[in-house]
Amino acid sequence: MALNLIDIPVQAGGWFKPADVQGSAAFLVEVHSFERQRPTANGPKDSALCDVTVFRTPDQLEAGTPEITKGVRIEQTILARDLQAVVGGATIVTLDQIPPSKPGQRPAWVWRQLSDAQARNKVIAYANEREAKAEAAVDDAPDFD
Repeated sequence: MALNLIDIPVQAGGWFKPADVQGSAAFLVEVHSFERQRPTANGPKDSALCDVTVFRTPDQLEAGTPEITKGVRIEQTILARDLQAVVGGATIVTLDQIPPSKPGQRPAWVWRQLSDAQARNKVIAYANEREAKAEAAVDDAPDFD
């Protein structure tokens, strides 16, 4: 019997801070769960628990050497709600800000689909290679039967 290894999604990666990764070339966001109106110290918020792979520069994208954070809590309203439909899957995106609709409000962070086909293919190739390495590691594990 082959093992079907699954990581238990836990919030070990803290909270997602868009300003820290603004201008990155691409994001691979793997969504584990979504909670509507999760209680927080700042009142209830929509919340997504994700693994976020950040390709900060085109060089990182080219080399396939991203920064990976597992168990990140995303609670910015629009960002979290957009991920609700992706639970159990992944998306390849970039970050952008849209101007506020009313004076005095902060600009809102939004996901944008990665429009550069070459960059998108590089992220997909990275994900496929990562998955193949994980499967090879499981196949190489000793069989105690």
